[in-house]
Amino acid sequence: MSDFFKKYSEIRGENHVQTLQLEGRIAAQIKTIRKSLNLSQQGLADLAGVPKSTIGRIEAGLTSPRVETLLQLSRALDTPFIIDGTNNSDNHNLYIQV
Repeated sequence: MSDFFKKYSEIRGENHVQTLQLEGRIAAQIKTIRKSLNLSQQGLADLAGVPKSTIGRIEAGLTSPRVETLLQLSRALDTPFIIDGTNNSDNHNLYIQV
């Protein structure tokens, strides 16, 4: 854990930091899969039925996507949305560690 996250976890708590890190991994996975499919943010937004600004905000870590939005993105990216308790870095699935 970086010094920033160590200090931040002392202030906000370890659970909050873990949540932020998880959200960052999800955002990175979405961006990686989108780019591997040669989709623009607008293209993904159109396929998922969400505003382009939603994609940009998720990828920039400015918002936490709702489960409904994650499911829409999963369908649009033709990528399984998996919640299985693992920290898998497979770029073909959206994994959430719980």
